[in-house]
Amino acid sequence: MKRFILVMMSLLMLLTAGCGSEVTFVVPIPFLAAPSITYYQYSQDSADLFVDGTVEFSAPGFDLNTITVSTVDSRGMVTEQTVTSLGAFNGISYGTIPFSIDYISYRPDTYTFTIYLTDKAGYISNPVYGSFRV
Repeated sequence: MKRFILVMMSLLMLLTAGCGSEVTFVVPIPFLAAPSITYYQYSQDSADLFVDGTVEFSAPGFDLNTITVSTVDSRGMVTEQTVTSLGAFNGISYGTIPFSIDYISYRPDTYTFTIYLTDKAGYISNPVYGSFRV
């Protein structure tokens, strides 16, 4: 399609070149933008040993692909990293995504987690962070 448009524009320029009039072409360029996390919240359930929360997002490209939740211990070692497909959110520009971190097998320590979204073009959202203690 792009090639066809370029050929047509070139032909029009050749046809009007000798007419003495000025021709201006405006070619729309698609706006590509990364998804963004607009708000998030979480809470720790110490009885059932999990962190539960939600992420609110904006996806200008209507093409969310994955949510990544990465948990790191106090030494900086990755304890767990989950990447979840967001196929159900395809075609949606904003909404809320639930997440959960099951820490039943974690040793006593302070943990930090990072969450970010990725769209199908590979653009990554702003990361958000949280922490909890086991």
